[in-house]
Amino acid sequence: MNATHPPRRRRWPWIMAALIAAALAAFFALAPGITDRRMNRVLDKPLPAVRPDAAALHQRLFIADMHGDTLLWKRSILDDRAGGQIDLGRLGQGHVALQLFSSVSKTPRGQNYDANGADSDNLILLSFAQLQPVRTWFSPLQRTLYQGQKLEQAAQASGGRLMLVRSQGDLARLEAQRIAAKPVIGAMFTVEGLHNLEGDLAHLDDLYRAGVRMAGLTHFFDNELAGSMHGLQKGGLTDMG
Repeated sequence: MNATHPPRRRRWPWIMAALIAAALAAFFALAPGITDRRMNRVLDKPLPAVRPDAAALHQRLFIADMHGDTLLWKRSILDDRAGGQIDLGRLGQGHVALQLFSSVSKTPRGQNYDANGADSDNLILLSFAQLQPVRTWFSPLQRTLYQGQKLEQAAQASGGRLMLVRSQGDLARLEAQRIAAKPVIGAMFTVEGLHNLEGDLAHLDDLYRAGVRMAGLTHFFDNELAGSMHGLQKGGLTDMG
């Protein structure tokens, strides 16, 4: 036997380990982007013509977009055309003054409009695939806190182009800067459903400290506060709610 070559049966563990490592590398590199593009399609079609008087009116208005899921995905608000539909470049081109960034902290399997249970969580695999901190893998609360950190870091790195709006005073300052034609865009942090309280009202303070300033009670499923129109019971407020 040639001493420089181990027996074939001894090579199989190494081959299997290499194949598993390659599969994991491909999963982490490709899965988040593929999922993002599938869920956030951008149609490559020409925009409709806009009349000059409508365009002029648009430039005079204080435009607020009330919902965006951008923080859920592994991309930066600051990178123009990095994917999805919202970034500073396109917000500026659209003359958007205030963008509400919603925290998506749990979505049920199927995610249909008729009825969804709360016993499944699509974001476990997505959090893992995006290599988010382990604390976010199974906790809606920690996912929201992590997304709030992402928004703060984006504002700090924006060179003043992205301004966090957390009070009436912040909103007034944003309006004054917009009137002065300064290229600043306000960012308010919101949540889609308060299932991220995880049944403990004390976590409201955690959400507030993370910058949350608006919240819906429910989203696609019932939680401890209320029944969702897309949930199973479709009830009203609970005692906690």
